[in-house]
Amino acid sequence: MLDRFVGLIYDEDRFDCADFVAHVRRELYGHEVRLPNGRERGDRGYAVVAGRVEQYATPTETPADGDLVLMGRKVRKGGHVGLYFHLDHEGYVLHSNETDGCSVLHRVRDLPDFGTTIKGYYEWA
Repeated sequence: MLDRFVGLIYDEDRFDCADFVAHVRRELYGHEVRLPNGRERGDRGYAVVAGRVEQYATPTETPADGDLVLMGRKVRKGGHVGLYFHLDHEGYVLHSNETDGCSVLHRVRDLPDFGTTIKGYYEWA
């Protein structure tokens, strides 16, 4: 089910992590995520999306498949977004990033080794 979303090219100017999240939500769930028009992308755009997360979703301690994941980075400023999925008895985050240059599926427990920490899980409104 998720294989078709792994390997999609990351492009900070045209298709960043927020665009990727919106794309997957639309394709898998028919849910149209309306990102702000004219928003900046990449690390600069993260602040806009994170600052408006309550317009999109509400915090949850028990994420379900397709829920929004806000992440922080240890090395770079800014943040990152992805989608949560429970696979093979553990949590994963599907996200697109500049480090890999494409979309990837990371186990939640491996995110610190990637330089990323989870700031919160959010259920879509």
